[in-house]
Parts: sequence; structure tokens; C-alpha cells
Amino acid sequence: MNRFLILAMTLLLFCGGNASAAILFESGTLGPTGIPRTEIAGGSNVSPVVFVGVRFHLDPPVITTQVGGHFVKNTGANESLFGAIVSLTDENDFPDSGNLSTPDVVDTTLLSFPTPSNEVFGDLSNPLSPGWYALVFGSGLYGATGSGVALNNGGDIGEPEYIAFQPGFGWSNLEGFLSDFRFIVTGEIVPEPATVGLALLVFLGICARRRP
Repeated sequence: MNRFLILAMTLLLFCGGNASAAILFESGTLGPTGIPRTEIAGGSNVSPVVFVGVRFHLDPPVITTQVGGHFVKNTGANESLFGAIVSLTDENDFPDSGNLSTPDVVDTTLLSFPTPSNEVFGDLSNPLSPGWYALVFGSGLYGATGSGVALNNGGDIGEPEYIAFQPGFGWSNLEGFLSDFRFIVTGEIVPEPATVGLALLVFLGICARRRP
């Protein structure tokens, strides 16, 4: 982590009470929620043997706060799933491992499959530099033991690049097969260096005035 990101993150944490998380990436719009599992018409399984995700690109440096999406729990299944952010080399890259055990995994969190369907989130906090990443959801890792469905009843925003993993098949693109998922990353955009410097001066001035 470079010094600029450390300083920016410190200032954002100091001012966190006045800051609100922004949407850093969203693959699609949120479709109708509150749908029972028995009435789900389409989507992708999310389980220990099926991971689903999307590639996304960040232009500015950021600090993440949450990842989430529109899901529903399978009947009789456990409710936990994981969300992982994975660093990629470019727009065509896949995670380096099927079990997400390699250093390209930047951060993970746990979420809960809802019943009926709803948008759910998991908390994480990590500075990310500009570049390509994958947001992946699954189970069987990081303490997640549930299974469910990622719904695709919304509408794609732009041209998101969805990916999936299955043992025996590896990672693959879902283009031409599935689309319209609601996957989302929220966080804070790191200020430009000049803005950080100004904020630091203000912060130091406040500290100076508080001295007896």
C-alpha cells in the first residue's frame, strides 16, 4: 500500500461520520424483489460448486465498504455465501485459482442468502488501486456453507462481463448465456493528492487549536 493511499484512508476514516458510501460499480439494475425461491424464473446457482461474478474496472483509487447483489436462498439450504474481490491483469483475465487461494484475492466477506429474494450486502474495507478486478460470489470457502440463486431479473448497465467457475470446467465467460445480474461494489473515492494535502492542513490546524 503506498503512502498516498494510507494518508487518504486515514483522512477518510477520520471524517467517516460525514461521508457516505458511493456506488463504485454496479453490473445491472435491481429487478423485482420479494420473490420466493419456488417462483424464480432465471438466474445462476451460487454454491460450493458454482461461483458467479463479474469483471469491473476502477479508474480512480478507492476504498471499498460493501459488496452485494440480488439473491435468494435455496429451500432447506444454509444461508451463508461469500463475496470476494480479485485483482485481474486485464479485461480478459480470470482469477488465478479455482479455490480462490492465490494472492490475487484482495478481500472477502460473508453475506446471507435472503428468503424471499432481496438485495443483500457484506462489509469489507480495502484500498484498491486503478485497474481491473472481479467480484465473485460463491460458497464452500471462507466459512460460507449455503446455496442459492443470483437473480438476473434486472437490466444490464453498460456491457458487464460476467464470469463463472465450476470444478472440471474452470473459469469461463457467461457472455451469450446469462446476463442482467445485480452485483454491486460500494465505497469511497480517494481524493486527489492536492485535496488530501489540503485536508491534512485543515486536520493539523484543528489539532493545533485543540492543544491547551
